[in-house]
Amino acid sequence: MDDVSVGLSISEMEHENASFLSASAVKEAPPKPVPLPAPVPAATPAPANPAQAASAALPVATAGDEYLRVSYHCKASKCFRLQWEAEMNPRCTRQTTIVTDGKVYIFDGFYLLCHGNPPEVPRFEYTRGGVMCKIHFIPEELPSSVRGATGNDVDGDTHRSFCNSLFMLQRYVFQQLLGIQPAHLFSKVFPDPAHATGDASEICGDYHLVPRFVAVKEEPLLHGEYLHSPNRIGYAVGRLLSVQEVLAYLDISAKFTVRDFFVQFDHNELIDCIVSTRINGQPSVFRIDDIIFESSEIEGGKNLSDEKHSIVTKDGRRVRAIAHRGQGAYNYDGAKSKKRIRKWQQEGEFLQLSPEVELQSEELRPMECHLTGIRTDLFEVASAMPMVLKYIRHFNLLTSFEEQMGLKFKDKTLLRQAFTHGSYIDIGMQNVNTVEATRSRVRLGHVFENVASLKRSRSVLLDGDASVPVKAAGNNASQLRKVAEKHLSGDFKEEFHSRYLCPYERLEFLGDAVLGFLVASSAFLKLPDADEGFLHQTRVDIVNNDNLGKMAKTANFECLLLSAFDLAKLNEELKAKITADCFEALLGALYKDQGIVPCRALLGKLMDMHDAELRELCFLSTDELLVEAKAFVEKDRAAIKKWSKYTHTRLLHRRFAARSGVDIANTHLWLQAMTHASFQKPQIDDDEFIGHDPSYERIEFLGDAVLQLLSSEFLVDAFPYHQEHLLTQVRSSLVKNKKLAIFARNAGYEEFIRLGNNVKKNGNLYVEDVLADVFEATLGAVYVENPGDLGKVRSILEQLLFPRLTEAIRRREWMNPRKVFSHYVAQWSRSSNRPIPCQFKNIKVPGAVSEAGVLVPKDKAEDGMANGTSKSKKAKKAESPGHAVALYVNRFQVARAVGRTISAAQDAACMQALKLYGVKLHED
Repeated sequence: MDDVSVGLSISEMEHENASFLSASAVKEAPPKPVPLPAPVPAATPAPANPAQAASAALPVATAGDEYLRVSYHCKASKCFRLQWEAEMNPRCTRQTTIVTDGKVYIFDGFYLLCHGNPPEVPRFEYTRGGVMCKIHFIPEELPSSVRGATGNDVDGDTHRSFCNSLFMLQRYVFQQLLGIQPAHLFSKVFPDPAHATGDASEICGDYHLVPRFVAVKEEPLLHGEYLHSPNRIGYAVGRLLSVQEVLAYLDISAKFTVRDFFVQFDHNELIDCIVSTRINGQPSVFRIDDIIFESSEIEGGKNLSDEKHSIVTKDGRRVRAIAHRGQGAYNYDGAKSKKRIRKWQQEGEFLQLSPEVELQSEELRPMECHLTGIRTDLFEVASAMPMVLKYIRHFNLLTSFEEQMGLKFKDKTLLRQAFTHGSYIDIGMQNVNTVEATRSRVRLGHVFENVASLKRSRSVLLDGDASVPVKAAGNNASQLRKVAEKHLSGDFKEEFHSRYLCPYERLEFLGDAVLGFLVASSAFLKLPDADEGFLHQTRVDIVNNDNLGKMAKTANFECLLLSAFDLAKLNEELKAKITADCFEALLGALYKDQGIVPCRALLGKLMDMHDAELRELCFLSTDELLVEAKAFVEKDRAAIKKWSKYTHTRLLHRRFAARSGVDIANTHLWLQAMTHASFQKPQIDDDEFIGHDPSYERIEFLGDAVLQLLSSEFLVDAFPYHQEHLLTQVRSSLVKNKKLAIFARNAGYEEFIRLGNNVKKNGNLYVEDVLADVFEATLGAVYVENPGDLGKVRSILEQLLFPRLTEAIRRREWMNPRKVFSHYVAQWSRSSNRPIPCQFKNIKVPGAVSEAGVLVPKDKAEDGMANGTSKSKKAKKAESPGHAVALYVNRFQVARAVGRTISAAQDAACMQALKLYGVKLHED
């Protein structure tokens, strides 16, 4: 199909007769000229004219002109080429086309002209009317041909002509046709500080939008095939039409009515073209969606059609009217679900919603409608510009924040994700445009048909995303995925977010562990005399939400936050919680992007801004940490070599390393990690060695922080599309004491632990807790020997701990017994094709209960107490248990139990029922 210029050919401007030229006219002889229409009567509405003032001086200023102005002092040359892409083809398959001097130019998006060097901006994703669109930002130099220059040098007259034309073009397209307030697009700047006197002529918009019309048949032309792709704009590279010529084309087009179009062109070409008219005396612009023809019935020899207002088309049909059928727009465009909207409504007042636009239908007389020369493609992209510019300005803030904090993210999407609250995604705030832009998009933009049948696959949603590495040693990635799909319940469904539009919950989960590790490692070395309890409390005092919120407020995190809420009206406690979460998410983002060293530097800087005394008291920089860690390792080196049992202990140390695979280089550190708090005089021999830290408690505190960090990192990679609530529960299962004790026992830890004689003799020790603590202590010892590299500890966990993840999923070890029991009952119901009713009934609380929750007869309990035979070590009497329940399955009682709460009692009953049915729960 030929490219049609929906307006007058510029080369015909001065001709006595004018015609609408198509691309085919370039090769063929021009058609018979069509006489210019008669002068427009006074009653006919005057069209919007983009160049009413053709002189070199700027036209008379109107409200908002200072935002659109292009100052003569503007030297901007850096720009973004905006590439727009929709996930489906629009109804309009034709592009806005200009034919001038026998050359065909097709609209191919906009340049966004910037003052200074533009920041690196990842792609922008948004949803309009249920259709996902993307905009890519390609940094370039503005071609001189756009300015109207023939070479690389632009003289003064050409520059002034370009500035005037671009100002009038922006005002015509964005302010007059789209109706967008200029302040919703641009801000005001002085482009040249030397001329910042405040004079109006020196004021300039901070950005400029320059239309790109690419020559179709001129070389060089790269990616020319995209010029005819209706769902992609901005991908071709070639010779461009100058802004001055674009303005002249629009000026001439606005002088002709739809009648002139019908005389020359196929009437179907008018569909999806934009016309201007007046409705109730007010200037209006509409997309043409339909052409209404007169009926051809004849009664009494008279044609029933209205000849006065109808127009005969080129093929002889009589047109009564042209019609616009606006589809309207709904609130919460692109929102996740009504359930999530209600959830966030309970938290606070929303800042802004997607404007609702009602359905609109207009029938217009062709004689009263003027051409604009523009199709829907230009307005589809142009109407998105308020959202795009808001997006870019947020990245400007993020870039300034990076500079202030001394950061340089490799992946900018992680930085933005760290400040993106879940409400921003769920409510669809990224898709919120201005009221005027939304209305104009509905009236002038593309029409997408059959949107309701659009189904997005994960591959489409994540198109272009980087592959996610899976650090699951001992696990096959595909096997892990199959196990997860089969065994994860509906409460833990995957949530597929593009990395360009993703909430911070996963980063917050990781950042929480990063923060805990940074504080723990600093406190451990900075406070050598503090016991484990004091170290733990120090970490709690620093990482609590109140303190993090204050630090985030000091760094002005609120201005970077993306959420659905009006922060000015938000509850202070909730605001502090959100900013604290952003704090953790930022650390998580930085850790994923660059590792632990920049995270430590960032935390130190934020602590210094908030409370320099606190930083000095309990925080270490990376360099300070390396020095202190080296000193810590050296403390007992000389002393242990003088010990009489040193040689024998070295042999034990080597045997431990060979058996467990945990390689601690220094024997005295290994010995410290193996020493229980009971190993002290007088419960030990006089010749035993005790280091400066008498037991593993302090170094176990450090190892716990290392374990939390690396297990969190592993889970974030192993579950790339699950959110924080699953990750937290799986981590709790993975690192709980019972499981760590199993790993330690299997690795041969038990025989090397140093215990006091009284503990060995009496046996009153919970061995699983000790084994778990020793396992964490060895991780702490490995880290303190390698403080600049977490890789060695990671390799230990990949060998011992992480391969167990698939089994943890299969056994649902993060779920409470009620959820596990419900899952199995649902499976049994499906397999038997009949419902299995289950219910709890409250029963009378008995007189006594064992610690495990098993009912004990009251008389036996009293007898045991009287005879002094109460088994206090394993089954202590509970103090007045609060609740007792019985579990009924198919109306039969299968278990009963008690607990301090209803939930605890129900869990205990479900545990008994699962054992009764032969389900092994949480056992290895």
